[in-house]
Amino acid sequence: MDRMAQTALNSLKMLMENQTATSHNLSNLSTPGFRQDIVTDFGSIYLNRQNGVEPRIVSSRNVGGFSIQQGTMDFTKNPLDAAIDGNGYFVIQPKNGGAPSLSRRGDFQTSENGELLDGAGNKLLDGGLQPLVLPAFREITISPQGEIFVVPIGAEPDALPQNVGLIATFTPGENDNLKKTLDGHIRIESEPNENGVTEVIDIQPNQQAKIVVGYLEKSNVNAVEEMVNTIDQQRKFEMHVKFIQMAEELDSVGASLMRMPGM
Repeated sequence: MDRMAQTALNSLKMLMENQTATSHNLSNLSTPGFRQDIVTDFGSIYLNRQNGVEPRIVSSRNVGGFSIQQGTMDFTKNPLDAAIDGNGYFVIQPKNGGAPSLSRRGDFQTSENGELLDGAGNKLLDGGLQPLVLPAFREITISPQGEIFVVPIGAEPDALPQNVGLIATFTPGENDNLKKTLDGHIRIESEPNENGVTEVIDIQPNQQAKIVVGYLEKSNVNAVEEMVNTIDQQRKFEMHVKFIQMAEELDSVGASLMRMPGM
């Protein structure tokens, strides 16, 4: 009975994590460039005494996965809105710190210090992984390769645009393992070593992404699919609760059979 209850309890824990991912997806339905967290089925690992551990069933799943399906492109006509067409990412410095990460969010703006930020306040980096700082400008143009051209404030009416920076982009290779880390940002991770430990690999911009200006990529979350997942997870939760109750009843019946008559 212990194994039955242990299996059900582990399944309930994983269902709770799946529900958290589903809720996170729904809360980011309107976030530009958001990548849907993937809710996956999970497997079980049976541990036995031959390997020096107590016999137990534990749940196992691959965390950090996300959908790479491109979201719908929304035409905004805003010269500071940019989207990546195809498989690629902007390279950013998260506002809360940590290693540089990858993002599809392209609702750019400038801070009071001229830093180029996305809508979440993360800093856009250049090819040298340094924050992009723009001079005060009257006009701005971003090329498909990420070059930034501006006409400064106070320039002559017929002044030519000046190249003031390059937006770092990265297109992953076939062997690059992209995952969402604990802070929710996308990074490159190594394959787990023999101890199950993964390491974050430094991002090296390759400028292979194609930028489309005046468009915003919407979140790739499918609201209907997420609602269906919510209902399915609720049904599975109820089923596992009943499974635990059944194990308890079987354990009680077994204990009563073992009692001596008259006791």
